[in-house]
Amino acid sequence: MDFETISFFYGLGYLTPNIEWYTQYGFITPDQYKQITGKDYVAPTK
Repeated sequence: MDFETISFFYGLGYLTPNIEWYTQYGFITPDQYKQITGKDYVAPTK
């Protein structure tokens, strides 16, 4: 998936897995995550 597709489905509320997963695995950048959600991306800790 690309940024536009992820953003579109997030806006509809149909994003599975959650948007953090797409950021964690490099489909979108942390800056794009913030652009879509309005929140800073926080990477998961082990």
